[in-house]
Amino acid sequence: MAFCKVCVCGEKIVFARRMGYPDNCPSCGRRIADYQTFLEDDPEVEALMNRAKTEKDNDGPSADPRSEESYLPGDPTYYLLLENGEEIIIPQEGCIVGRTETGGEELAEYVSVSKKHLRITPRRSIGVIVEDLSKYGTLIDNVRMEKNVPQRVQSGSIITLCNVKAQLLTKE
Repeated sequence: MAFCKVCVCGEKIVFARRMGYPDNCPSCGRRIADYQTFLEDDPEVEALMNRAKTEKDNDGPSADPRSEESYLPGDPTYYLLLENGEEIIIPQEGCIVGRTETGGEELAEYVSVSKKHLRITPRRSIGVIVEDLSKYGTLIDNVRMEKNVPQRVQSGSIITLCNVKAQLLTKE
């Protein structure tokens, strides 16, 4: 007997033990602990998946915030301004920031910053989506982020990568 949960993005997550589900949806990264657990062959599962698909097709609330968007010239370019004045430019398609990724040269001296610390994804319609990938954590305006859970961040916010503060800013 297998169990499953259905994420609001429409993904069916199957697992063997009742409490053996992953923390986050593998498709969209949403936290799934609060979703109801069903038997895998429960007819209500299909209904939930169909409802989520319908909402997603209509750009409803379950649309994935990390889905592809096209960019136009003149869209803002985001960057992280570190305390020491260094800048890390965020490409419009997004990137992972860390000591071995984007910003590697600027962050090399900060051993507390993870090699792959933070995923940053700019989205024209909603701003910037940030996801903590680190071992020691990330703060947004002094509030700890939940690991692997995408969160919307506004320009001007202070992002603390373990103990390194950076401000998210835009260049027009």
